[in-house]
Amino acid sequence: MLGYVPQEVLFNIFLNLPTKTLVLCSCVSKSWRSVIANPSFISTHLNQSLTCNRKLLILKRYYGNRSKQEVRFSLHLDTETLDLYQELKFPFVNQNGDSKIVGICNGLVCFLGLDLLLWNPSIQRAVAVPRTSEIVTIYGVPDYYALGFGFDSCTNDYKVVRLLYFEVKTPFNYKRSPKVEVYEVRTGSWRAIKIKAPRCEIVKSGWTQAFVNGAIHWVAYREIGRGYRCFVLRFDIVEECFSSIALPERLVNYSPYDLKVAVLGGALSIMLCGWYCFETYMSSVWVLQNYDIPESWTKLVSFDRSQELGMVLGIRENGEMLMESKRGEVVLYKPEIQLMKGLGIYGAEDTFYLNTYVESLALLNEGKGISKKVAD
Repeated sequence: MLGYVPQEVLFNIFLNLPTKTLVLCSCVSKSWRSVIANPSFISTHLNQSLTCNRKLLILKRYYGNRSKQEVRFSLHLDTETLDLYQELKFPFVNQNGDSKIVGICNGLVCFLGLDLLLWNPSIQRAVAVPRTSEIVTIYGVPDYYALGFGFDSCTNDYKVVRLLYFEVKTPFNYKRSPKVEVYEVRTGSWRAIKIKAPRCEIVKSGWTQAFVNGAIHWVAYREIGRGYRCFVLRFDIVEECFSSIALPERLVNYSPYDLKVAVLGGALSIMLCGWYCFETYMSSVWVLQNYDIPESWTKLVSFDRSQELGMVLGIRENGEMLMESKRGEVVLYKPEIQLMKGLGIYGAEDTFYLNTYVESLALLNEGKGISKKVAD
């Protein structure tokens, strides 16, 4: 047949096409879709995107007045001026200002609002993660919970991890370990894991998580007398087991509400927030230089409250920091000379979220397309 093109040739041609074009090509014929929707192609396409010279950042922020705020997502080039690459349409209605991004991995955004959602902005496909599970059915609604999100390289699947806390009402206020369950995109359901989590707590509403080195990390703590003993709780997403990483001694007794875990410059990091006149400010940033050596925690930079700087959003390869100012603007901060430069990107204070981003075909097989009516 003159019109026949071998699949290996199509494979190589499709690898050089952008994600949106690939979605359209997958609708042309069954043979084309069989190539594009093949897990091997999706994985190869992702690996190629990860090695691409063009580095992208995804930015989330809210804008509007206090009575009505709308969320805004955009992609930016990783340049000194954070040049706009593409505005993204946030397709989910009825999401309020209390929503948060759990994490971003391989182009997938795990979003917690009124619903728990996985969203691929590149191809406008999404998965709604059910709130109910066998544990919830048996024990009822938890008093609070924490979430983590990452990629299992062994099974080539994305997972959401949920730590469910059920407070025990006894005269001695004895606290149990959280119950833990994992949601897998491929199965579309939650399952409890057998390995018991250590007896510790995570901040009820202000928790953060970081996925790096194949593991999810949270700031956890145990109450000691009237104080705290903080550490990093680690969950290996492949082995599905827990361990801990000690914090530098200067941080272990801080309130866990003042500690935020993040990935900055590809390394596990801890951000320490200070308080002044009932407002928070960035105090210092610590980076784990060698992941396998807890003693390698190093204070990267300290801040003074007079600098009017909010959270650290990211670190560029040259060491420059992207931060939020108290005026609600993204700024470029050069710590070695303490120079702050506004980038003209504004939003509501304390609503910014920035992360690296790669365009991918994740959820092409498992997700549902988002209708134009909802997206517009």
